[in-house]
Amino acid sequence: MDVRSAELTKYAANAMLATRISFMNEMANLAEVLGADIERVRVGIGSDPRIGYDFLYAGCGFGGSCFPKDLRALIGTAGQNGKTLRILEAVQAVNQAQKQRLIEKLTARFGDDLAGHRFAMRGLAFKPNTNDMREAPSREVVHALLTCGAEVVAYDPIAVSEARHVLVPNRACVMRIPP
Repeated sequence: MDVRSAELTKYAANAMLATRISFMNEMANLAEVLGADIERVRVGIGSDPRIGYDFLYAGCGFGGSCFPKDLRALIGTAGQNGKTLRILEAVQAVNQAQKQRLIEKLTARFGDDLAGHRFAMRGLAFKPNTNDMREAPSREVVHALLTCGAEVVAYDPIAVSEARHVLVPNRACVMRIPP
């Protein structure tokens, strides 16, 4: 494979995985409105051998060093060459909106001022079993909760030490380490 094709292959692979995540988040949001069980939907579509189960989990969006960066690179390269990658632009937009969805639900339930409320978060890294906090959705969620006046108690079995540095120690943000 030539270098240009190899580079595009790497970016395209990560864009496809990011697309699967954003797709499942869109389906989860629709399932919530319709009263459907997104886990059953996930198992159902994942059982199709053409689709499979990998990267079919709804959540607070994707983060990390590769997916966001590679999407930006593809979209930027396309733009520099007179092309628009509408699907990837939508993947970015869905991912950004998904990071705010939890905060929207909490403020709808408790009001815009979350002072006096304590929220627990488990899992701070952008993916399990790593301490990688690069563009982790938890960063935006914790920041938004603190901005709304909430107290946040956060824990990650692997990333707790890194999270202390990244999430900016704050009296309102307590990081608990297991005994």
